[in-house]
Amino acid sequence: MSNYRIATLLPSATELVAEIGLAKSIVCISHECDTPTHISHLPRVTSSNIPDYDDQILIDQFVKESVKDGRSLYAVNLNLFKELEVTHIVTQGICDVCAVSPKLIEANLRGNQCILSSEVEIISLCGTTINGIFDDVMTLSKTFKREKIGKKIVTIAENKLKKLAKTNTQKSTVLMLEWLDPPYIAGHWVPEQIAAAGFDCAAGGIGNRSTEISWNEIISIDPDYIGVISCGGNSVLNQKYADTLYKKEILKNTKAVRNHNVFGFDANKFFSRPTLRVIDGIDDMQNKFVK
Repeated sequence: MSNYRIATLLPSATELVAEIGLAKSIVCISHECDTPTHISHLPRVTSSNIPDYDDQILIDQFVKESVKDGRSLYAVNLNLFKELEVTHIVTQGICDVCAVSPKLIEANLRGNQCILSSEVEIISLCGTTINGIFDDVMTLSKTFKREKIGKKIVTIAENKLKKLAKTNTQKSTVLMLEWLDPPYIAGHWVPEQIAAAGFDCAAGGIGNRSTEISWNEIISIDPDYIGVISCGGNSVLNQKYADTLYKKEILKNTKAVRNHNVFGFDANKFFSRPTLRVIDGIDDMQNKFVK
């Protein structure tokens, strides 16, 4: 048993720390962490300030207004870090909307309240591509002196990626949407997943942020397949969202809708979170998008 006492502030951090064999060293997790399930009983050190709306439009409006006004989307239980004698905090520097960022930690914990000791190390995971995710694994491995297991995990993942990767010979196009009201095209590692699955990415660039798109732009793109990977949604919820696209009059003449090639995916497991399971997302895509 190590002497590390780790706080993981987003699901991918919890998952990757567990992957390198330090699940027992995690002492608190975020409100969204669900993997591995055997540590789900741990104290939740974060909470969301986003109302539990069913309507994606309302969520989008709340997030945009909060960002504009400089209001945090997340709250952190400051005293819990001290009570649990946390030695390391693992968070992310990719997206202030997705989870607690280092900026929020620094502002809240190292400020006037002086709750966080200067000896506590903050590790920020910043991978925006598949190789970036591999780099995050190695960053954690080096920090916690687990380099041997980190290299082994990355090698296994690289080999799995090579076996799954296919060359696109038919040029079928795929558009992955991570939000519907308004529509957002998926970025970061998702275009890589599409290419590795053997398709052309209809919109979005590798490593780029997710961006808003109009329905008219989607009509112009006219993809062969549409995948719905709404952030935070599982396969059931995203299939429900996907089915709504068949009812949109504006999309009725697009190839994906005409040919019933609109599918929902488990975003939490395979697409939204920068974990090694994004490689399994490639396999899932290949199974649903039949060329």
